[in-house]
Amino acid sequence: MAKLKRLRKIVEDNNSQTSEDDATHFSRFNSAQAASKPTSSHMESSQSEFSQTQPQVQESAETEYIDAVEIIDSQGKKRKKSTMHAKDVWSLPDGERVVIVCNLLGQPVKKSGGILGGWLGIIARRPNLCPIHYPSWKVMPLMFKTKLLLLTRSKFLLPSNGNIEKWVLKSLSRKWKDFKCELKGKYMIDNYTEQEVASNVPSGFTSQQWIDLVRYWFSEKSKSYSQIGKVARAKHITPHTTGSMSFARKRDQFEKENGREPGRVEFFALTHKRKDGTYDKSSQEVLDNITKLIEKEAKTENEAFTEVIGKDRYGRVKGYGIGVTPTQLFGVQAQIKNMENGGVDPSEDMRKLQAQIQDMRSNYDSKLLEMQQNYE
Repeated sequence: MAKLKRLRKIVEDNNSQTSEDDATHFSRFNSAQAASKPTSSHMESSQSEFSQTQPQVQESAETEYIDAVEIIDSQGKKRKKSTMHAKDVWSLPDGERVVIVCNLLGQPVKKSGGILGGWLGIIARRPNLCPIHYPSWKVMPLMFKTKLLLLTRSKFLLPSNGNIEKWVLKSLSRKWKDFKCELKGKYMIDNYTEQEVASNVPSGFTSQQWIDLVRYWFSEKSKSYSQIGKVARAKHITPHTTGSMSFARKRDQFEKENGREPGRVEFFALTHKRKDGTYDKSSQEVLDNITKLIEKEAKTENEAFTEVIGKDRYGRVKGYGIGVTPTQLFGVQAQIKNMENGGVDPSEDMRKLQAQIQDMRSNYDSKLLEMQQNYE
């Protein structure tokens, strides 16, 4: 949390500068980056080099978005761009940025949100921006994360709240990790020694970064984590069918079409349905088991969903995508806000909470009236 506050302060300070100041700031960051030498050789520093071709890009970065995307310039004038790819962000004129719209949970939605996600996938695969030799995102130096936020804000007009910054960093973390896994699957060949793998440096990488990464792959710690990951992936037997569209954008699309939020089971069915309207065997079994619990054992939707799918992992909520925490959805403040807005939660816990708050208000009103009568 402290790191995020520091990042936010740096970004807010830089938002008040002109685009020329930002370019100078990027140059200074690059100079500091080269001078710091974390454990690798000097990295490329020119922002113009960022936009040049580099073969590794995620599938989502090449997705074409037909809906109009809103572009805003430094004078506040807006225009629409009908067709755009994530890679086209690099070619926007100086001072122009893609306008990002977020839902109430701080997640980017609409087509511009998809472009942001694809663009983050591009920069997460560039070792001069996201060095690959660090064993985890947590130990990535603050300097790189700050630079990434500044670079993102120079290309996208992000909402002013802090949730979007958390989302950007979490998205980058996941894409960076996925890219490293992709590299490992491609270059970590069975029966190859550490020296043999380290000598095969991919194009675009410094030799020192690559050597450090390969050394970590061959460490006992990495092998242990790899085994844990294999076990976890084996348990994931219900892959979604949304492709590169995020759950946040899919949920937003549903809300716009239906005028309401989807239930957890309903959204699971929506995101696991094939194009022909069928489900794979595992997903169908999950839906059948949930239906039985609701119909035969009178379980609530959330209870049945949790019993079949499993409890949410710490800091995450299944079916909501990156950046959403249980506190945001199920915390007391969230529940009170929902009630104040006239929202209705069908769960038994919510009904009990509403009744308790109503009782407290009634007791308070009666005591206040009694005190007024005694005073008079």
